[in-house]
Amino acid sequence: MSKVKENDPVNLLLRMQFADWPKDKIAQIHAQAEINGFGEFCDKYYQLKSCDRLFGGLFDLLRGKVFRMVDAKKIKESYGEENKIYVPNFTDRFKKYIGDLLIKSGLWEIIFNTRLSECMMAFINDFKPDVIYTQGYSLGFVRLSMLISKKYNIPICFQTTDDWPNSLYNSSPVGWLIKRKASELIKYSKLRLAFGEKMRDEYEKRYGVKFGLTYHLDNPQRFISKRNEVVKDKFKIIYTGGLGHRRYEAILDLLNVIRRNQFLKENAEIYVYTHSIPRELPKEILNSKEINYLPLPAHENLPLVLSEASLLFLPESFNEDRSAIEYSISTKAHLYMMSERPILVYGPPYSGTVNYASRGGWGIVVDERSETKLSEKLDKIFDNDIMMVVQNSAKKCVENNHDLEKGGKNIYDQILAISSQ
Repeated sequence: MSKVKENDPVNLLLRMQFADWPKDKIAQIHAQAEINGFGEFCDKYYQLKSCDRLFGGLFDLLRGKVFRMVDAKKIKESYGEENKIYVPNFTDRFKKYIGDLLIKSGLWEIIFNTRLSECMMAFINDFKPDVIYTQGYSLGFVRLSMLISKKYNIPICFQTTDDWPNSLYNSSPVGWLIKRKASELIKYSKLRLAFGEKMRDEYEKRYGVKFGLTYHLDNPQRFISKRNEVVKDKFKIIYTGGLGHRRYEAILDLLNVIRRNQFLKENAEIYVYTHSIPRELPKEILNSKEINYLPLPAHENLPLVLSEASLLFLPESFNEDRSAIEYSISTKAHLYMMSERPILVYGPPYSGTVNYASRGGWGIVVDERSETKLSEKLDKIFDNDIMMVVQNSAKKCVENNHDLEKGGKNIYDQILAISSQ
């Protein structure tokens, strides 16, 4: 959806999977270019234009207005007190509510459906691709992938990191169309890659076709040289990533636990490294003196940031729609493991992330919404015997599933195989 840059806050999966590919072998068709970041990851880019959609001129006019209504507040490099007291007023919240209704209905995807324009075909003819890699995530990109594949006889590699076919527009009649079109794309693709065993098993059962197994990847060696000795008289709890999917509810529970524990109340601070603040973030969390909001660190700086943690917090919401989180694995999980710091996982047992932690044993897990249970498990962080077992499990999980060299070669070999068929 967004332009993949050499460094940006949202496309880590793609930048890791294709990190060793020659730049001139990768081109991207994308919808958005506004994501923060820098550097070119691909050799060529094509951003969807008005000619690539039905009624494209009207779409461009409306899109900016609607997305500004739901846009989150960006985290600035210097997050001062004037930012911390920001609270959306009634007008902001009402605009977000209306904007969310328009976006979640999915009707705009039908009215402004994508098509192959002369401009796009010129771009494709110039690059001459051997394989189409797609994640879908919208009716428009599902349609485009199929159109390009059939017109140019190019095989498709389909990969997804969460169950968007079941969660996208699920409160709208358009959700039925998404399910049907996603199923067509998946069955038509020559290579299908699922995230984690839970998703693979479900997708093979649901769609009746085989899926390869993939995970988020990184280089464990770059974390080793960055490990610091944690200051003993301070308790630094770190969370990195987005606050969407109502994850802030888990942070509120953690905040309440800290305030009831005398040691933590006096010594603990929560550091939230994120790219934006949702408009619906509760005032209590936004203005808490125990919570510090900071911009997401660059990927190369992340090992140093994580090494400073007394505890790494990995939350999922107990109130988020189940289909939105059931088969996804957090993009932070493997990075947390590689840092070898204690990990506290808090969320419902059906969440892909929580299920992965429970099965793999690489974190201390609380899988029911209970501040009492959260407090009890927080005490176990200080138990050296327990943490030794958890850290050994994390090392094993990294070696088996998340090593960049092995995982990258596995994906490359599978894509190479379908390109030569």
